Amino acid sequence: MAPHGYSAPRDEDRACTGGDEAARLRALARYRLLDTPRERDFDDIAEAAADLCETPIAVVNLVGDGRQFFKAEVGLGVRETPLETSFCRQALLQEEFLCVRDASLDPRFEGNPLVTGEPGLRFYAGALMRTAEGHPVGTVCVLDTKPHELAERQRRGLMRLARQAMGQMELRRSLREQAEQRLLHERILDSATDYAIVATDPQGLVTRWNLGAERILGWTEAEMLGRTVEAFFTPEDRARDRAGTEMRLSLEHGSASDERWHMRKDGSRFWASGEMMPLRTEAGETIGFLKILRDRTEQRESGAALEASEMRYRSLVEVSPQVVWFGDEAGNVTYCNAYWYDYTGLPAGETGEAIWLGAIHPDHREATRAAWLAASGSGRPYEVEFPLRRADGQYRWFLSRAQPVHGADGSARSWIGTSIDIHERKFAEERFKTLTELAPAIIWFGNPDGSLSYLNDRWYAYTGQTPEQALPLGWGEVIHPDDLQRLLDVWEHARTNEVLYDTEARLRRHDGEYRWFLIRAEPMRDGAGAVVGWLGSDSDIHDRRQAEDDLVRAREQLRLAVGSTGIGIFDYDLVSDTLVWDARTRALFGLPPDAPVSYDVFLAGLHFDDRDWVDAAVKAAIDPDGPGTYDIAFRVVGLEDGIERWVAAKGQAFFEGGRTLRFIGTTRDVTQSRRAEQALREAEERYRLAARATNDAIWDWNLATNHVLWNEALGEAHGHAPDAVEPTGDWWIAHIHPDDRARVDQSIHAVIDGVGTAWADEYRFRRADGSYADILDRGYVIRNGTGQAVRMIGAMLDITRRKQAEEHQRLLTGELQHRVKNTLALVQAIASQTFRNASDLGAAREAFAERLISLGRAHDILTQASWTQAPIAEVVEGALAVHRGSGASRIRSSGPDVALAAKPALALALALHELATNAAKYGALSNDSGTVDLRWHVVHEAGEPRFRLSWSEQGGPPILAQPSRRGFGSRLIERSFAAEVGGEVRLTYAPIGLVCRLEAPLASMQEAGDEAAA
Repeated sequence: MAPHGYSAPRDEDRACTGGDEAARLRALARYRLLDTPRERDFDDIAEAAADLCETPIAVVNLVGDGRQFFKAEVGLGVRETPLETSFCRQALLQEEFLCVRDASLDPRFEGNPLVTGEPGLRFYAGALMRTAEGHPVGTVCVLDTKPHELAERQRRGLMRLARQAMGQMELRRSLREQAEQRLLHERILDSATDYAIVATDPQGLVTRWNLGAERILGWTEAEMLGRTVEAFFTPEDRARDRAGTEMRLSLEHGSASDERWHMRKDGSRFWASGEMMPLRTEAGETIGFLKILRDRTEQRESGAALEASEMRYRSLVEVSPQVVWFGDEAGNVTYCNAYWYDYTGLPAGETGEAIWLGAIHPDHREATRAAWLAASGSGRPYEVEFPLRRADGQYRWFLSRAQPVHGADGSARSWIGTSIDIHERKFAEERFKTLTELAPAIIWFGNPDGSLSYLNDRWYAYTGQTPEQALPLGWGEVIHPDDLQRLLDVWEHARTNEVLYDTEARLRRHDGEYRWFLIRAEPMRDGAGAVVGWLGSDSDIHDRRQAEDDLVRAREQLRLAVGSTGIGIFDYDLVSDTLVWDARTRALFGLPPDAPVSYDVFLAGLHFDDRDWVDAAVKAAIDPDGPGTYDIAFRVVGLEDGIERWVAAKGQAFFEGGRTLRFIGTTRDVTQSRRAEQALREAEERYRLAARATNDAIWDWNLATNHVLWNEALGEAHGHAPDAVEPTGDWWIAHIHPDDRARVDQSIHAVIDGVGTAWADEYRFRRADGSYADILDRGYVIRNGTGQAVRMIGAMLDITRRKQAEEHQRLLTGELQHRVKNTLALVQAIASQTFRNASDLGAAREAFAERLISLGRAHDILTQASWTQAPIAEVVEGALAVHRGSGASRIRSSGPDVALAAKPALALALALHELATNAAKYGALSNDSGTVDLRWHVVHEAGEPRFRLSWSEQGGPPILAQPSRRGFGSRLIERSFAAEVGGEVRLTYAPIGLVCRLEAPLASMQEAGDEAAA
């Protein structure tokens, strides 16, 4: 049996002393009362407990870690004791209350020094203090040195005092936490300087104003306390009671948000985002409002700028002269600009894959789709070329490019792309490729690093290399070893300085022979001027080099030959300004063989009267824009011997790069010939007299008297009787064609009134029968000592036949041009149709050659007939001759003689060639027994003659099924015959063989009127 007043602890009570001890100590620490000074409220509780229980000792006790602290005590005299001797430690094991009437009889306190020694405690009663969470943190207890009994009233009262003590502890903790929370809130508010936070009472008067409000609005807290929040609303909003509206809305909805203009203390406005919230107690009573503002002026301006920028960007996209499109991260096209819909004719807004893919040429759809899926799946840039269908059905080449737009994590979030029309560039590239293949020189492309990216077929044909061997650097293997290093040095210099690359080197031919080549390249630049590559050519100059060597030898031979003649040599080097004369030229200028010469010496040796015009003639000859040659005769006066001589000089200027390098020529002493000029003039007079016996109408015009003398040829050539010819210049002018008269009168008087001596003009002259002859008239003016024209002698040459011949030649040239253009157009059409869908290029080339041969035979026939008409039998024979071979009887042809115009003859020749070629491949001529029956005739229907021709095959392989598609031969027959002459073509694939019937109006087979328009 337990001692009186002892209650054994239950199992669950013992558990409280184990794992929950740490939680209990943490709960006690939250009150922060250990080691704090005494407080009146707790002292009152201790005194009340002593009075209630009539004990000398009472304690408000807090049980800590290994000790107990007395927040209040009566009759004890200490504030702390060790826990191991504490009665309260046992109280913690109880639910609510522990009472020990006599500790000396309680085994729990056996050996306790407080019981066995001083002060000799016997009685203990304690009410447990528990937190709201149930943690025991201490007791309100009473003690005595003698045993005691405790009444029920006292027990309940002691428990009430324990609850009061716990309430005091809770009160202090709550007040402390509220103060801390308030301090935290104030610090948070004051630290939120980017926000203006304003608290008001229910009437909107300011009760709190943080530092952010001071910074943003300008007022201090002291200035705003007690003032209405309308102070920072604009006058317009104050007039509308905007502040009151926000309070009402916040009461109704819990908050009221807005963005609007507000006022600062200095009167300036700023754009702010704001929110008004009601402040309520736990009971729901509204005790005020909280207004939070943030200055968004800069963001608003940035947003407006961004919106304007986006509007400009969208406007640019919409008016862009190219397709602009956007895609999402999954690869779906989400937007296309107006250019796309205008070009394709697709409905606006349609961007699905089936829509845009359907506008791409069928041959390129899969490749384009695969390229796009690969790019969108990997996040790499997208670039592809494809033909895109226009609204009218025509396809044009486009270059489509796209770049991913990456997010912060580096992944592709969207795509932006463009599609540019490159149709002209594509065809230009094809044309350029064709030109490089047709060029007689080797064409190559170089990269900025010196390697080559392209060589045309001329290189491979000449060197025997393959592309894999030559590109990018293997081309150096064919350079002659003695030339390679020099070539590489020049190539490096050109690339480094971005200048023209120009050199010569020997290249090894496929048979091992080396030949000299001129190698040149121009740098290719982009829009910014940067070199992006080189375009070069290699031209075979081997024969030219040999010719140059031969020229050197020839010059030496010339020098020796000149030395044996009386001709002098001059050589003027304009680069170095050096003039060289040989001994003969020096002798002409009266100088010894070793005398120094220069251009000034040359001018000094000229006759004074000739110096200026000779100097001008030399300068004109050496001018890059001038003739480059001169051939003159002038007088010189010996610089040392004083002898006057006549010198004939001829010169040739040599230019390079727009400048004159050298001026080389010969000199010759013509003094004796000049002395013979008088005799020559006398001989010319005799010649004029003798010319009277010629057929030219020679005239002698005295300009002073206007008297004209004619020889007998005027009557003989133009029928004018001598007595009908008036001997005046007016008669001659009157017989010139009215359309030519003013021009001739002006031209002849320009010479007479000027300083010239020679006149020539062409005009029409009226014969005696009224017809006009074409005349070439030439005259020579004789002047007196003062330069006045006194006489003019000339001759009228009848050039009528020459004019007619020239006109005939012009017509023949025009006809030839017309025929050549027609032939080229036909060849182009045959080539296009032959190669367009050819699967076997070898077979296509063979067919193309055979068609050209057939066309050539037809041309031969037409040429024999001067391209007017050709007999049908000759056309048939020319088209089928190659297929008759030794078995001429296998192709039987018959019909009337029909003359065919040029175009129908060509069309029929091509059609027969195609029929015969197909018969040789697949039909009656493909075996040894088949035959072809070719017949034509003319029938009359409805008063109109019609031409009919039939081609029938028998004995060839049987035709078991109709052809699945029409080949080019069938299309060529229809286009060459039906289209050219407006005829009909019917092809019948009978089991025994092909039957082709051609029919057209006979007039269209024989008319050539439309050919000139072809």
